[in-house]
Amino acid sequence: MNLKFSTKLYAVFLAIILFAVASFSLFIRVHIFKRMEEDTVYNNLQLCIKVSENVDTYIEKLDDIAKKLISDPRLLKIMREVKNNPEMQSDYGELKREREISTVVSNAITLTSFPHVNVYLYSKDGSYAYVYNQDRSNFKEALAIGDNYGKLEKKRLVIYADNGKDLEDGGDMPDEKDCSISFIRAIFDVSANQYGYIEVQSDYKKLDEICNINHIGSVILMNERGDIVYPFYPVSGEVKEELELGKNGKRPDEERGFFTAGKQMYFYAVSDNSGITTYIRYPEDTVQSQMKLLQHTTVIFFICVTAAAILMFIIFSGMLVKPLKELRNSVLEITYENMGISFHNSYHNEIVELKDAFQKILDDLKKSALREIESNKAEAQARLAALQAQISPHFIHNVLYSISIAAKEGRPSDVQAMCKQLSDMLRYTVNSNAHMVELKEEIKCIANYLALQKQYYEDFLQYDIRIEEAAESITVPRLSVLPFVENAIGHAFEGKKPPYRIEVWAKGSEEGWTIEIRDNGKGFSKDKIKEIEERLAEDDLALDMEARGEEEPGMGGMGILNTVLRLRIFFQGRFDFEIRENASGEGSTVCLRREE
Repeated sequence: MNLKFSTKLYAVFLAIILFAVASFSLFIRVHIFKRMEEDTVYNNLQLCIKVSENVDTYIEKLDDIAKKLISDPRLLKIMREVKNNPEMQSDYGELKREREISTVVSNAITLTSFPHVNVYLYSKDGSYAYVYNQDRSNFKEALAIGDNYGKLEKKRLVIYADNGKDLEDGGDMPDEKDCSISFIRAIFDVSANQYGYIEVQSDYKKLDEICNINHIGSVILMNERGDIVYPFYPVSGEVKEELELGKNGKRPDEERGFFTAGKQMYFYAVSDNSGITTYIRYPEDTVQSQMKLLQHTTVIFFICVTAAAILMFIIFSGMLVKPLKELRNSVLEITYENMGISFHNSYHNEIVELKDAFQKILDDLKKSALREIESNKAEAQARLAALQAQISPHFIHNVLYSISIAAKEGRPSDVQAMCKQLSDMLRYTVNSNAHMVELKEEIKCIANYLALQKQYYEDFLQYDIRIEEAAESITVPRLSVLPFVENAIGHAFEGKKPPYRIEVWAKGSEEGWTIEIRDNGKGFSKDKIKEIEERLAEDDLALDMEARGEEEPGMGGMGILNTVLRLRIFFQGRFDFEIRENASGEGSTVCLRREE
């Protein structure tokens, strides 16, 4: 291959560096990162399984209370009497019955680790209810959900969590002491006769102890129906979407594993006993922090070693190709303002001669560029001045006609106002000294224009101009907003029934400004919008007075294309233009936007 020596040298050295990088990266990935990732996943999954087992133990203990009460012959006898004799007993009889139940319940929970649970008994027909401790039963709410009633009839346990309303519904954050979790079973005797229901209710303190893993991760418990059992406060809609995404992505037979949703990593374990799925939620960056630390350390180490190797290579190669490199650096430093080669190596005559030849070419090129720039600048200024000086004869005709009508009808104040407005517009339009103006001056010209048009269209035309105070001092090219208002007047309302409405709205901030011109006319056709977008996307689009046809009128002679191009030139490309249909389906909106 016919390559320079320096190119070959750089190519060989680059190949060695790339090979070393690939080999080292592969080794780290296969032998270190993968093992760390597996260990991290395994440890967190084991933690999730441990929490799931503790939750099962907690549920079993509370369920044991319910089972112990159901199997107590004294309680069965009382519930059988309630079923056979549902009528209210005397006060003494009711008091005696409640004391007997209290004794049974107290004996059942005294030796457990849950001395402060609430217990509720209900007859099957709902005519009798007993409350032990606080009256905050969730029984009715639990039976109203799905197939819970059917589960009770099949002697299965029903778990119901009262952890407040959804945050998305606008509810206040619930207090932990007001939230509870209930374990409900149906009361049967050995002959499968049902007498009622029992509800054992606990607060969230014990679950908080079980699910408190650390200050980084959080635990979420979800039942088979997808309802959140823990935490005591409702989770956000974003977390629910992530859980639903993970639930849909795993296989039905998967009882444990992990998945990533959004920027979070979830580890999960499904309980065979209760059917509750335990999720541990970590920010993905936290789980992978150790691997990222090792990655960063490795990258820094490799950068240091590479920098040292490159430094040695530069010193060695500089000794070989120093003269050519000096000439190359001199050429790269050439700018339009400084077209000169600063190279003073007198030990290589051939390179000096080459430098002199380059310098002569640069001098000739600079002279030609200066002539071309001055010529283009003068031509562009002349075209802009000609464009700004043009006024639509049709508009002048309408204004003079309106003035004559007002004079004929004896309305001297209107005549005076229209003459003043027309005079201000003419002065603003033909003023060639101010190329850039504040937005409030452009808006004032637009207001005069619309006021004169309203004199002609009378009540058929309605307009509204709103400009925020922060936008008044924005600097824009003169006559850069008016052409869009003219286009709406000239074309938007053809074939449309009045009233015609035009809105001009502007706002500004430190991030930039936005100007919108909205009308209720017939709007731009899709073909027209596509044509404008294609024209604006052309690389060689330029100001062209001749290109403005009858479809693009303007008081300054500038249609949409020329006006947008003019704005792009003034703002050096940091300008966005958009045409869109209004949400109401009538008319369109032209949006001018610039971001700082």
